[in-house]
Amino acid sequence: MPHMHGSPPALALHSFTVLPQAPGLTLSLPRGGCLAVLGIAPDSPDLEALTTGLTGQVAAHTRATPPQKGRMLVAGEDVTHQLPGLRHVASCGVHAPLFGHLSVLDNIVFPLRARGVLEPHEILRQGHDLLALTGLDSARHLPANRLTSSQAFRAGLARALIQKPEVLILNQPFTTMGSHTSQQEQAMLDRLRHALGLSILLLTRQRAEALLSADDIAVMDKGTLLQSADAPTLLNRPACTAVAVAMDDANVLTGKVLDIQDDIASLRLPSGETVEAMADHTLAVDDLACICIPPDRLSILLPRAGASVDEEAESGDVHCTLVSAHHLGRTIIMRLRSRDGTEITLHRPPVHTMRDLRPGRTGLVAWQARNAIAFPMDEKSR
Repeated sequence: MPHMHGSPPALALHSFTVLPQAPGLTLSLPRGGCLAVLGIAPDSPDLEALTTGLTGQVAAHTRATPPQKGRMLVAGEDVTHQLPGLRHVASCGVHAPLFGHLSVLDNIVFPLRARGVLEPHEILRQGHDLLALTGLDSARHLPANRLTSSQAFRAGLARALIQKPEVLILNQPFTTMGSHTSQQEQAMLDRLRHALGLSILLLTRQRAEALLSADDIAVMDKGTLLQSADAPTLLNRPACTAVAVAMDDANVLTGKVLDIQDDIASLRLPSGETVEAMADHTLAVDDLACICIPPDRLSILLPRAGASVDEEAESGDVHCTLVSAHHLGRTIIMRLRSRDGTEITLHRPPVHTMRDLRPGRTGLVAWQARNAIAFPMDEKSR
């Protein structure tokens, strides 16, 4: 259904408990939108717990139970305590495998047959419609255990869509696919979303999936929501160090705040150099800070033959030694080490020859203040 001004969101969570020790989660998914929840802690069950809480269904490999706190509204209706089948939510992904012994068509129509409300001919008609919509006509009679990863995803998607949900939850649906196949299926999903007006909550641990599929991304760490925003905001104005690293592979340097003027912090590194960065609103003079700089926002100066690094150095430059350089076609990835031992990764266009980038060479790394953000190291409450 297309988004309408003033209409309630497809999904709204208010102080919704995901993990027992985590704070309540507050999120909103507009109708016709796609919100990705990006879990950045690899060993945390946050995405699985969120799926369980939203669907009310427990995966076969876990004993998790739906949360008992907070509220869940679907299209404006409070469904927090509703039975799973009455929540107007359908899901597919790693938590909801297909029935291996059933055909694709039988898997797709299974939810309708289980309800026992529609006539058999109507169930088959809707099943055939979903086969056509997802491009599975030729695989309709194949057992699910003989499907490719792409076909299995589409069959699971069709099984969810046949329930005509207000909210479609996809829990890590591209996990078993290669990169090329995953991109193809995400493109197909995007076409379906816009054609049918689907409201999608994508749960993923892959940043590329979130960036490619979603309008907004909610970054979650062990059940705690760190920031929810569109991609440009997350990349350019992350709310904390963890978001900067998760979204843009930011380098993290440490320093002490010397001064803050007009939202620009001056900081002294352990190696003695003084650098500048945008100051987080909680940062104060004398704080120890984490300075986050994305690899593609750094520049490097390699002194001319016969010149020393100290002769070329200016205020804000950081002395480094080149550890390695790898040419990836349109980008050269350099690894450097500062004088205090901090590892720095830098991405640059291939303007240097590989002969110039021999390990052990010394150079100067710098950045513009607006391209770096300094956060208090003790992660003050926001």
